[in-house]
Amino acid sequence: MNAARQIQLAVVPQYQKDELMTTQSDGTPCSYVFDKSWDYSGMQKFSSKANHTLPFADVDASYRRDIQKTLAFIVKGYHKKYGEHSTLSQVDGWRVGLVRLRKVLQSSDWASLSDDRFFLKFEKNLELYVQINKLSKSTVSRMLTALNKLNEACLCERNIDGRKWRGFVVRDVKQHIAIPISMYQKLIAEAIKVVETYHPHRHAINAVQLEAESIYKEETDDSSKSARYQAANHRAKKRFNKLSHNIPNFHVKRNGTEVGRINAACAVVVLAFSGVRIGEMTSFSKDSYEEKGANRIPILKGEETKREGRVIHETWQTHPIAKDALELAFDASQFKREQYEQDNNQRLLRGEISPDVYQRGVRRIKGVFLSLGKGRGDVTNYIELGLDSKIYSFGKSIDLVATQEDVDEFNRLNPAREGQLKVGGLLPKLSPHDFRRSFAVFFKRYGFGSSTTIKFQYKHRNINMSDYYANNAQLQAMEDILLDSDLLELLNEAGIQSGVDIFDEIYNESTHLAGGGGERIAKDKLESLRSGEHLFMSREEIESLVRNGTLSAVRLPTGGYCTNATCSRLCGLDGFVAEKKPCDHQVITDKQAKVILKQNKRLIEAFRAMNTGDPMMNSILVAQKQKIKLNEQLIKDFNLKFEAFSDKVKGTIETVEV
Repeated sequence: MNAARQIQLAVVPQYQKDELMTTQSDGTPCSYVFDKSWDYSGMQKFSSKANHTLPFADVDASYRRDIQKTLAFIVKGYHKKYGEHSTLSQVDGWRVGLVRLRKVLQSSDWASLSDDRFFLKFEKNLELYVQINKLSKSTVSRMLTALNKLNEACLCERNIDGRKWRGFVVRDVKQHIAIPISMYQKLIAEAIKVVETYHPHRHAINAVQLEAESIYKEETDDSSKSARYQAANHRAKKRFNKLSHNIPNFHVKRNGTEVGRINAACAVVVLAFSGVRIGEMTSFSKDSYEEKGANRIPILKGEETKREGRVIHETWQTHPIAKDALELAFDASQFKREQYEQDNNQRLLRGEISPDVYQRGVRRIKGVFLSLGKGRGDVTNYIELGLDSKIYSFGKSIDLVATQEDVDEFNRLNPAREGQLKVGGLLPKLSPHDFRRSFAVFFKRYGFGSSTTIKFQYKHRNINMSDYYANNAQLQAMEDILLDSDLLELLNEAGIQSGVDIFDEIYNESTHLAGGGGERIAKDKLESLRSGEHLFMSREEIESLVRNGTLSAVRLPTGGYCTNATCSRLCGLDGFVAEKKPCDHQVITDKQAKVILKQNKRLIEAFRAMNTGDPMMNSILVAQKQKIKLNEQLIKDFNLKFEAFSDKVKGTIETVEV
């Protein structure tokens, strides 16, 4: 410590074993300062997935008590200063930071950090420690917070610039991936197929699993020795194979792998059609699905997980398929729910858990996604904590082989991971949060907003997405239905990157341009070339213009882009021409011309199927033909092979040709 300064520092008390740290909700003691964990179940309400204990077992025993004493002193000082208890999340962050500081400091002499010469040496050691251990910025931030708490508690006198410490971090943190849309389609279509296959059999699955549990109990109840137990277990498995049921492609297993496979598909559906975090999804019960308002907009209600020390009930827009997914996951695992209810009740009666922990167990058991295996770690947890790995396994089980188009799109969407997806290869990773980012990208790139903006199909007969989009504008008008701020940020960034891709395609990639807006840009390009210039913008230049609002574009489901930010036309209608005058802001690129050509083939097939001479269909067929001919005009200069459409509407006299 500097002799030039007179610093009056505090001293960490030598707490006794009976020093109280946490209480039950009724004020009775719960945890003490030197316990292996501090239980906060009675101090605050937690989301279903969140842990309610602060562990110390992983802290080195040689200085564990020092960390606990210091942390207790800080926690008590916080309560005295602010008049409220610190949350488990806060205290856990201070714990992590203190442990890291202690490792670098090599002692628990916090006061030594006040000495300038010593602190210079400490910072050099810290920089080396951060880089060797590849610490993240969040971990370093926790160390900064812990140092601030030591300073606030007068255990040292040290204020520093946090930017310097964060500059020690060299680890390249990769963002969660956005899945290329064709691979995303295939993944979700397969998950939907599983849900639709097993939803009618959900009660039968539960019944046969209950029967398996009964068989297992019969065979193993009297088997105490290991060899006898193994034989009994073998006999039980043989009897499982003889159980009769009409469930397609379902093998009865007690370890939960079969039901777990189905639950993983249910989780994929819920994640893909809501954008929720996995912790929020595990808070869903069978009753979480509702249909809101006169238009019966489908929503999911659950617990938002990012609020400090509070459980906030939140709402997300979804699709009706999510209802089937939740029902399937819930009803098929009812056999486990009954076991867990009995287990929770018995633990309370035996005094093994507190009333607060018991009530938390009750909430968890009501959840859809229960732990299905034999070993759960925390026996009072009950919910499935391994959904991440099960979702990854589900993704691997699908033949999601990347094409060159998928690779190109992956590299555009995930520049920090460029090169990680190979042609003919599988996704480099697949986590629940990857669905959250993919949801945001899908939301923005394919025009969530209204039915006039997009009609996108998952190529699955029972999923009509246009209603999903049409509901969104009405949904946002409801004051009690809001997307969480993190998801809104993801959506905003996805929208910007989509705009960059669109204008990169327009200005730099496409040889031909059509449409009113496309013709103007092509003319500008030509004039630039004549004057010796080259009209090219880097992605960085395009991004700056998109971010400041100079450039704006919407991808049209009918092919092409609208570059008018204030457009109110109905260009998104699939089979009809909404207005006779061509749009001055539509841009057709080489890639989009191929999209329009495919659309025209579908329109022609539909036209010929409906063109039976029925006078009730005439107005529809006339409008559809007009659309087909307009599409031909848009793509005629793109060197694409197509046969000019000349069919006539049966039973009418056509006087005007487009």
